[in-house]
Amino acid sequence: MRKIVMITALCSFLLFMLAGYYVTLWMGEKDHRMEAAQANHTIQTKQVIHANTKMIYQYFYSKDKTIKEQIEQAPVFLQGLDMEQLKSVYSGWQIMFFSPEKVILRCKIEGLSSETYILGESDGFLAVFYEDTQKNIHLKEKTELPLSALPEGEVMQLREGIRVTGEENLAKLLSDFMS
Repeated sequence: MRKIVMITALCSFLLFMLAGYYVTLWMGEKDHRMEAAQANHTIQTKQVIHANTKMIYQYFYSKDKTIKEQIEQAPVFLQGLDMEQLKSVYSGWQIMFFSPEKVILRCKIEGLSSETYILGESDGFLAVFYEDTQKNIHLKEKTELPLSALPEGEVMQLREGIRVTGEENLAKLLSDFMS
């Protein structure tokens, strides 16, 4: 009789162990299915730029290690873009942060944050002047673009002097005038 009780107890123990193993295995598969469903949902809800996304442009000036920021709403041409598409639009920029609420882009500018240039006129041509530390103005470059080729409103602005900070901003403004 004692043998029968021992065999029954041993069989019951093994049966409960086996049942516990299968329940644990089934629960693990259930968790795996839930994780797969969540991953699929994440893929389907790709993060993109919206109309109310804040675009933060950071300009890092290498010589004095200064960062200047410009914040604006996302322009229409960026709306709907994901991070990879944004990288192709801003190829010279680093994407520091990306979410539907805020995007931080950073570019490196060789030079000082305080370098000030002035677009103006020299002998009837578009010219670039720079301002030294004592606020004296010196001619840096005279272009081949005559002011007579520009609209009167732009000529008036140039005669008053258009201030620009940093070489990159200067290059952008010059390309606008030259095109």
